[in-house]
Amino acid sequence: MRARLFRRCLSFLVLCAVLFGWTAAHTDVLAVEAADTEDLEQQKKDTEDKIDSIKSSIDTVESKIQDLESSKSDLQTYITQLDGQVNSLSVQIQNLEGQIEDKEEEIQVKTAELEEAEAEAADQYEMMKLRIRYTYEQGNESFLVLLLESKSLADMINRAEYAMQMTEYDRQMMEKLKETQAQIEAQKEELEQEKAEQEEMLDEVEEQKSAVNSAINAKSQEIASYQSQIQSASGEQSEYEKQLAEQEKLLEQIENQIAAAAAAAASADDGDGGASGFLWPCPASHRITSSFGPRTAPVAGASTYHKGIDIGASSGSAIVASAGGRVTTATYSSSAGNYVVVSHGNGISTVYMHASALYVSAGDVVSQGDTIAAVGSTGYSTGPHLHFGVIVNGSYVNPLNYVQ
Repeated sequence: MRARLFRRCLSFLVLCAVLFGWTAAHTDVLAVEAADTEDLEQQKKDTEDKIDSIKSSIDTVESKIQDLESSKSDLQTYITQLDGQVNSLSVQIQNLEGQIEDKEEEIQVKTAELEEAEAEAADQYEMMKLRIRYTYEQGNESFLVLLLESKSLADMINRAEYAMQMTEYDRQMMEKLKETQAQIEAQKEELEQEKAEQEEMLDEVEEQKSAVNSAINAKSQEIASYQSQIQSASGEQSEYEKQLAEQEKLLEQIENQIAAAAAAAASADDGDGGASGFLWPCPASHRITSSFGPRTAPVAGASTYHKGIDIGASSGSAIVASAGGRVTTATYSSSAGNYVVVSHGNGISTVYMHASALYVSAGDVVSQGDTIAAVGSTGYSTGPHLHFGVIVNGSYVNPLNYVQ
């Protein structure tokens, strides 16, 4: 009797020791898991800070590029205006050169006319000198010949009058020739003055054209400088975007680890799940109105291959997380309506569609059984229900393999 009692006491003590050891070990595991989760959360925060910093740098570079592009565009517009001025000045130069050529031709004509008038005046002057010389040399003899050869007094008067008329004619011709010569000289001087003025204008316009071309060259160099800065900034932006992609990939890995840890913790703490540890997502109803797989589209726009199961329930009924994890999506689309995606790690995610309300946001960590949304009929829907789907490594699978 005493031996039997001793054996029972010994067994009880061994059992207590085992239970105590398991409890201590389990506590240690939970403590390690908590420490790991805290470390992951810190890594996540650090990564998110880096992502925010990189995005800020990208925004700064983009703003810089926009400013440079704006300045470059302004310069290009200014150069276009300068090109217009150059074209206008070129037309003025061409017109002035044509006018100068015309003036040169007119001056040549006037020069020829002046030379002709001068020659005619010289000839007339020589003739007049000859007549004056003849009259002077003949003197009284000419007058005597005039008296003796005249047939009558009238003839003598006519001859004397003729001589006077010749003298007057010579005088008038000389005056007329001098006047013509003066007019031609004045016209020639006027043409030469106009030509000089046009040549001066031509010099001014050519200087303006040269100045505008210099401005164009300077602005073109500025544009080249802006373009170089834009290329440099674009290179910085590409490098920042590469860093951003790396950090976002790292963040995704960390979030998957956190989701896996949350799912593992939820499975260890809650034994109410199905064979795979996933809970039924709609506690208020277990009525499946549309199964996984091929089907006839219930409404225009709906899929003919159902990638989940539809659970009919009253609007507003609770939708719970089938397993613990991290919310990766909580938004609205025209087809899915209000929907939530929860990542559970190991490439597994669950999807909850057509909700009337969402109670979580992207980035939230949820535990198994947490209410994340309410049943509704948003998106392509014929009535209040929950579309529940399971994604494994990017492909939809039959949710009934995970929930009962």
